[in-house]
Amino acid sequence: MRLAIALAKHDEGKVYPGPFGHAPRFAIYELAEDGTFLLVEVRENPYAALEGGDKHQRMRELLKDVDLRVGARFGHGGSMGAFPMADRLEVGPVSLAEALERVKARRNTA
Repeated sequence: MRLAIALAKHDEGKVYPGPFGHAPRFAIYELAEDGTFLLVEVRENPYAALEGGDKHQRMRELLKDVDLRVGARFGHGGSMGAFPMADRLEVGPVSLAEALERVKARRNTA
């Protein structure tokens, strides 16, 4: 499984506190068979400042190789956003370590 975690603007150890699609970059992790997370890359988000239009389509394309999107929150005012509920995990503005623990917990209950 591959996941993208929205990274805070000035602290790569924290989840971006705003909507997922506005994060300046994403930490892309691969979940290994032994349950550890391997950082694959940190991917810039060139669409962070966009509003409306084809932003959802562009975000889907940017993260098309990712199975799970992890962020503090998704969408604006109840918007479903670019990704289905099953493909995302809302964790709040926590540390990156806490976000990874929540991914593990979700995986263990699935």
